[in-house]
Amino acid sequence: MKRCVIVSAGQIENFSLVQNQLLEDDFFIFCDGGLSYASALGVVPDIIVGDFDSCDEKLLAEYEGKSQIIKLPREKDDTDTFYAVKYALKLGFDSFLLLGSMGARFDHALGNVSILLYLFKHGKNAILIDDYSKMQIVGEKSVFIPNDCAYFSLLTIAGDVSGVTIKNAKYPLQDASLSCDFQLGISNEVLPGKTAEVSVKEGNILLVEVFK
Repeated sequence: MKRCVIVSAGQIENFSLVQNQLLEDDFFIFCDGGLSYASALGVVPDIIVGDFDSCDEKLLAEYEGKSQIIKLPREKDDTDTFYAVKYALKLGFDSFLLLGSMGARFDHALGNVSILLYLFKHGKNAILIDDYSKMQIVGEKSVFIPNDCAYFSLLTIAGDVSGVTIKNAKYPLQDASLSCDFQLGISNEVLPGKTAEVSVKEGNILLVEVFK
């Protein structure tokens, strides 16, 4: 099935980087103020969702009849982005790309990062890309990191983890335990000419690959 790309209203400045991540058959859901990025990305949304407290009304009107528009109440448990994720799951998507998820609002940014964990625990493939990095959750299945990133970090955002192994990196680990109160895994590097490998035996960890 197609990949679902969910575009939120956070920061996107490097549009060429983002466009290079898009696939021809991607399915697009834009969330509220994220709709302002549609033109710059050269995309017509398949679905637009939100309570529309941050979306220009004239801009939204331009997509009436072109895109499915789902209007949400302003007082609700889910953020617009999280609602979009749940809606996409109901549509049957197994692969996700989150864009516009980071920005000045740290609370929203952290909430959006937690969506990666939510999707991982539902057995879905999900990555988050901003202007600086690519993020995904790592569990028991190994994840391979090519030598095209400046740095990579492993962050314990979902509790302590154990059995962390890092191979082919400047700072290798073997069956290590990492805790939430000391982020040991920040700023590692893939060895020249190598592909790093990361895995975890117990728990889940956030992998952040920083672009060169």
